[in-house]
Amino acid sequence: MRIWVKGISLIGLVLLAACVGPQGKQSDTATYLLSAALPTKTASAKSSATLLVTPTRAHPGFDTPRMAYVREANRIEYYAYHRWVETPARMLTPLIAQALESSGAFGAVVQSPASVRANLRLDTELVSLVQDFTQQPSRVRLALRAQLVDASSGAVIATRTFEAQVSATAEAAHGGAEAANRATLEILSKLSDWCAAVAK
Repeated sequence: MRIWVKGISLIGLVLLAACVGPQGKQSDTATYLLSAALPTKTASAKSSATLLVTPTRAHPGFDTPRMAYVREANRIEYYAYHRWVETPARMLTPLIAQALESSGAFGAVVQSPASVRANLRLDTELVSLVQDFTQQPSRVRLALRAQLVDASSGAVIATRTFEAQVSATAEAAHGGAEAANRATLEILSKLSDWCAAVAK
């Protein structure tokens, strides 16, 4: 009887493994990097001001390395086996600093925490980063809220929300990740131009 029970249990495990398949293994999780091919600084600084870039915050639902998508309005879902290597907000902060430094609009761009005294402070917040399947082809929607502040007085100089929508190259997570990188580059370009114009 024991042999018969063990045999049934073994068959059950084999069938379960066949049903789960390779995609069911946690070790098969794919990770993606949020990046942008930014130009190197070529021009001399247009201003002597030092800009402090603070860590990017994130709206609820997006402060996670899980990759978000929507199939219906107001309902966020996450890919089971595809993730960002870090939360998008944390990956955005150095990219923002690099983009602003490359723009040549400031004497120096530093990230918080920094020991140097800054003239201006840039606070940013990730409003959304989601692959939208309610339309075909799916599109990645990226929204970033930025606030430029006088570092000495704490007075808000200007606030703006930047948005980008980029079509995915594939109806899957890797297509969304590629579109997210193109959307990031678009947002960074807009943000750099805006900061340079406001800081004049």
